[in-house]
Amino acid sequence: MKTRRYFITGFAILLPLALTIAIVLFIVNLLTGPFLDVVEGIMDHYGILQEDIGIFTAKQIQNFISKTLILIFLVVFTIGLGWLARWVVVHYMIKTGDYIIHRIPFINSVYMTFQDVFKTIFKTKSSSFKQVVILPFPNPDTKTLGLVTREQVDCGGGDKRTAVFVPTTPNPTSGYLLMVKEEDLTYIDIGVEDALKYIISCGVILMPFNKLSREEAHARIHELETQEEDR
Repeated sequence: MKTRRYFITGFAILLPLALTIAIVLFIVNLLTGPFLDVVEGIMDHYGILQEDIGIFTAKQIQNFISKTLILIFLVVFTIGLGWLARWVVVHYMIKTGDYIIHRIPFINSVYMTFQDVFKTIFKTKSSSFKQVVILPFPNPDTKTLGLVTREQVDCGGGDKRTAVFVPTTPNPTSGYLLMVKEEDLTYIDIGVEDALKYIISCGVILMPFNKLSREEAHARIHELETQEEDR
């Protein structure tokens, strides 16, 4: 009686394992079968794995290695195919959505404005922002970082000012456009990208704010404007 119970218990353990192995082997053979002859033919042609190893024959070893290589290739190929399909679909959806939004009155103007701002700020080679400055904002007792966009802006009556974009943190795609007197600006010797990193990090990334003379700042701005004209 006990022997029967032991047999049933052992059978209950072995049967799921045997069925799992059988199904796995069936799937492996199904996937590798169409390519097996090709891979083994290449091995035979170049004389790869032609000797027996222990109790395994050369044919058995070739068969095992071939199936393993085929499975690895199929996994990599499937991942690549999925990535390509996903990228194409997502790219198509983005382009379709962009096309639709560009044709909706009023919304298209707002959307394109923000789109241009994003491109301007995050385009690595953009020279739209020509110099980093420190200026009093929002009141005379506090200072903030600004990015010079244009000099000598005529505000009427001969009042020449500097256009400065003051980005908000941590989202620098929004901000304030200020017309500032040049004497209120302090030019500093850091790059625009470093200034944006400082703003996005809410001041966590420490930056050395070394003062730059007006002559050096103007020379840099003039050089950038010349490069823009040459493009």
